[in-house]
Amino acid sequence: MNARSNVIIFFTLCLASLLALYADAFVERHTVKKFIIEERTKSLNKGLIHASKDNLYKVESMYRLSAGALIEKEGGSKNSFWSSLISSLSVQYQDRLRADPLFLKKSILEVLLAAGTQFMAELNRRGTTNIITEIDFVVAGVLTAVAGKYYSMWRVAPTMFSESEQKKVLTADNDGFWSKVPTNAFQRGENISNKMRAAAMITPIPNLFRAGFIASAFGYGLTAFLISLRTLLIPDYASVTRNVNVLAACLYTGGFMAVISNIRYQLLQGIIEPYLIEKPLAKFPKLKGITLFFVRLANGLLGSILAIMGMRIIGLQKLK
Repeated sequence: MNARSNVIIFFTLCLASLLALYADAFVERHTVKKFIIEERTKSLNKGLIHASKDNLYKVESMYRLSAGALIEKEGGSKNSFWSSLISSLSVQYQDRLRADPLFLKKSILEVLLAAGTQFMAELNRRGTTNIITEIDFVVAGVLTAVAGKYYSMWRVAPTMFSESEQKKVLTADNDGFWSKVPTNAFQRGENISNKMRAAAMITPIPNLFRAGFIASAFGYGLTAFLISLRTLLIPDYASVTRNVNVLAACLYTGGFMAVISNIRYQLLQGIIEPYLIEKPLAKFPKLKGITLFFVRLANGLLGSILAIMGMRIIGLQKLK
C-alpha cells in the first residue's frame, strides 16, 4: 500500500471517527432526555412535585442516570456538540476524582510516562543507530501510545457518583443491569455483584477498540501524510522504512487496547494501586508517590514493548 493510499485512508477514518462521536453524543442525549421526561411525568401525575420551572429542573438534575448524561433546563437553548462533549467529560472527570483524589496527578503522570516509555521502548527495540532512520515509526508509535494509554486509563478508572446519582442508578429499572456495571471490575462498592464485575471487563471492549482504532488512524495517518509531504518537498530523500498499512495498524491497535490494555489498567487501577500501594503506604505520602511513579513506569514500558513486538511479529513495521 503506497503513501497516497494511506493518506486517503487517514482522512476517511478521521471523518468516520467524527461521525461516530457525533452519533454517540446524539444517542446518549436522546436516551437520557427520554428517561427524564418519563420520570418527570410520573412525578407530576403522582403529585410529588409542582409544575414550576425551578422544580422541574431540580427533578431533571436528580434523574441523571450516568456521568455522561447532559441535562438542560426546561426551555433552555440547545448546546453545541463540542460544549456538550466538554460538559460530559467534566461530569465524568468529577466522578473519577470522587473515587480517586489522586486522579489528576495520575493523569498528568500517565501522559508524560506514555510518551517517555514509548520512546524508550522504541529506542530499545531499534537502537541508537536506527532511531533516526526509522523516525517515521517512532513518531507514529509515540502519538498512538499517548492517546491510547491515557484513554485506557480513563475508561477503566474507578468512578463514584454523587449520593443522588448513586441512589437513582441503583434503583433504576429503565436501564436494568448494564446501568449498574462499574467502570472498573475491582473497584470498591457494597452493591457490586460478581456478575457486574465480570461484565465490567467486557463493557470497555468496544470503546477501547474504537479508541485504539482512532488513535492509530491519527498517529500512522499523520505519519503517512508527513511522508508524502516530505516526498513532494524533497524528492531525492530515500526513506529506509516501508509505508505502514494504516488500516491494518488501526485494527491491530484497537484489538491490543481492547484486550491487553484493558486487562493491564483494570488490574493496575483496581487492585495494585488502591490495595497494594495506596492503602499500605497511606501514612507515607512521599514513598507512596515514588512507588506509584515506578509502578506506572513499569506498566507503560510493558505496554509499549508488547505493542512494538506484536507489530513486528505480524509484519506491520519493516524496513525496505
